[in-house]
Amino acid sequence: MDKFGRIGLAFVSLLMAGTVSQPVDTAAAPIVHFAASTRATKPPARSLPKKLSEPIRYAYSPCDGFTKSCDGSWHVVTTSGKQWAVRDALPDEDMGKVAVSPDGVLLAYLHAKSERLMLRDLERGTVRIVPTPKGWEGREVSFGFSRNSRWLAVDSMDHPKSRAIRYDVKTSKVLTLPRACCVIGVADAGTTFVAVHKDSAKTTEAYAVRPGRTSKVRFPVLPYLMLAKTHVSPDGRLLAFDGQEYGVPSRTVGTLDAKTGQIVSRVTPDIDGLREIESFVYWYDANRVLIHIETQGHEGQLHLVDVRTGLAERVPLPEEAFDLHSVIVSSHVEVAE
Repeated sequence: MDKFGRIGLAFVSLLMAGTVSQPVDTAAAPIVHFAASTRATKPPARSLPKKLSEPIRYAYSPCDGFTKSCDGSWHVVTTSGKQWAVRDALPDEDMGKVAVSPDGVLLAYLHAKSERLMLRDLERGTVRIVPTPKGWEGREVSFGFSRNSRWLAVDSMDHPKSRAIRYDVKTSKVLTLPRACCVIGVADAGTTFVAVHKDSAKTTEAYAVRPGRTSKVRFPVLPYLMLAKTHVSPDGRLLAFDGQEYGVPSRTVGTLDAKTGQIVSRVTPDIDGLREIESFVYWYDANRVLIHIETQGHEGQLHLVDVRTGLAERVPLPEEAFDLHSVIVSSHVEVAE
């Protein structure tokens, strides 16, 4: 599987040692100290309980193919550093996928046995099956949350003629999108942007879908924008892109006007040793996005970047999160000192 397909399946990841860090803002997680990795001798993580008293900071797959003690379970880590194993989730090595809602309360994942899309509310202790179209089980499904954690967008890259859905986490209502193919992202108000293949997939256009109608405004977009499901700004006015142009990597972060498709901004992140931007993760707030980069030393890193100025802040994760494509981060991130 190529790099972009892998990004579409798992969103984002990072390889780095942990450091002492401080919160981005008052809503972020408290200071957490990460010790050097001891995954070879660390006892197995306890199974994820029905409820958690604190939000999830990130989820990751601890298996690298060399750790004999690895049981294949996805792990979630809360803001205080407590770690739990999600034993009923389809493993990353079997092309399983998970998503953590930005508020750190919801966990979406594919069930290991049924391969149905599950949604766990770890604040209420409830589990729901998201009613995806028949035949979308397993690795065919891709999904992602809106910035306010209200909406879950789901589609199937293997069924490009099928209609994607927007799931309302609050009411459990399903909106079947009127255009086929792939979700670019969902704004906080529920407006969903869909990428639609035209001209035998030679051209891809973006449509804004609101309940009951589809926007007449449409414009061509680059195909990779459909991969992460989270390219839409919280207010629905901008689409973020990571500078990739038909598979050619670059070092820019840009935004498009969501009504016209015109470029609004393009900045080079202020990151020492930046080699290329691997992928866009999500909008952290109104002006900052989280991106995954590769340095000149081929180290994977996460950074918060201001789309107006390029100012960047590094987001540290512990060494256990070594696989570049297996870390799914909530908005409870921290920046390095």
